[in-house]
Amino acid sequence: MEQADEILVELAKLGDTRTWEPGTAVVNEGDVADCMYIVHSGELRAVVAGEGGRMVELNTLGAGEFFGELMLSGERRAATVEVTSRARLTRVGRAELERVLASRPDLAHHLIQRLVERVRTLTRTVGRLASVDVYGRLVGLFEALAIDTGGQRMVPGPLSQTRIAERLGASKAMVNRLLQDLARGGYIEVSRERIVLLRKLPPRW
Repeated sequence: MEQADEILVELAKLGDTRTWEPGTAVVNEGDVADCMYIVHSGELRAVVAGEGGRMVELNTLGAGEFFGELMLSGERRAATVEVTSRARLTRVGRAELERVLASRPDLAHHLIQRLVERVRTLTRTVGRLASVDVYGRLVGLFEALAIDTGGQRMVPGPLSQTRIAERLGASKAMVNRLLQDLARGGYIEVSRERIVLLRKLPPRW
């Protein structure tokens, strides 16, 4: 963790810091890649355009993470990164990043480690999308996000059906049907603020 903090501190000295509001796209898929960003606070999500123009969410990003570093090996952005919760970011240009990595091999090594971790995460995500049906992916998402509070197990929100669909690589209509069916079956209770898991979800639906 100390090394992770160090690379962020060193890189943040090289760029410009500003605040981004929810709903703003920091970078867009296909844009020219000429910088990377460090996340100091807030939350963002990385999405790509899927079949029929449907958006598929790859992962979320929070404080202590960074994105856009693939500019070092490509000219175009591979994904769109949107702000979901007011975020404070530092923009670091390609020349500045290359200069500090050349002078600090230890930081370059750490960056490579972070890239390897990200590739592993994306590989698992793609594997789940390819091998599990939509309901199975929904159960997996709930398990990953659920917390225990006040004697209940719940998925904190707000988490819209559109957002769920993008994270699952499914249609909003399919997600809506599954949520309604689970609610009618007494498995979940859905509100704007949360999804309460009333009892263990069945392995198949």
